[in-house]
Formats: sequence, C-alpha cells, structure tokens
Amino acid sequence: MLFQQAYDKFENDTFKQALKTLTLDNLPLSVCCRHSGNIDKDSVEITILSSAESEDIIQLKTGVFFREVLAGCVCSDDVSQTINDENGYCELQVKFNKDTNKLEITL
Repeated sequence: MLFQQAYDKFENDTFKQALKTLTLDNLPLSVCCRHSGNIDKDSVEITILSSAESEDIIQLKTGVFFREVLAGCVCSDDVSQTINDENGYCELQVKFNKDTNKLEITL
C-alpha cells in the first residue's frame, strides 16, 4: 500500500520512506557484506541515486548504507570489545510495476 501511495505522488522522498518499511529479509544486503552478514537493522539508510519512469514501471537506483555487526572475542573482562561493527554499502535496483504493484529488488 505504501508503494501505491508513493507511486501516486512519484516523489523520491515518498519512495524513500516506503523503502524504509522493508525488512532486511526483503533487501539482499547480505550479499554485500564482507564478514558475518549480520546487519544492524537500525543502521540501514537508503538514498535514491537516480529514478526513471516509463508507462508501466518506475525504476530506482538506490545506495544503501548499513553497519555489519562483527562478533568479537572477549580476551579480557572489557565488554566493549565483544561487538564491533563495520560500515557497509550496496547499490540496489528497485523496480515498481504500476499495473501489478509488484516490487522487485535486485543487485
């Protein structure tokens, strides 16, 4: 429903807000991870790099910034060393079919 509302306005900010409602299960970000593949869901930031519209498709190129959580070793009693994170980035292609309201996200 949010994507239909975004389409009705076709404003990048509205699509950006709608994309933020997706879960990590919907975004293929683990492919872009270099270590554990564990992503901090609160760290995901989506930027629309470009957009194009045809009669039946809206296509977006997005840049996604996120933090990958790296599990560490506790070699001392310092708990702050147990979890580290690393910044990650991935570019995704998003296609929204206006006729079916189907959203397709690919690398």
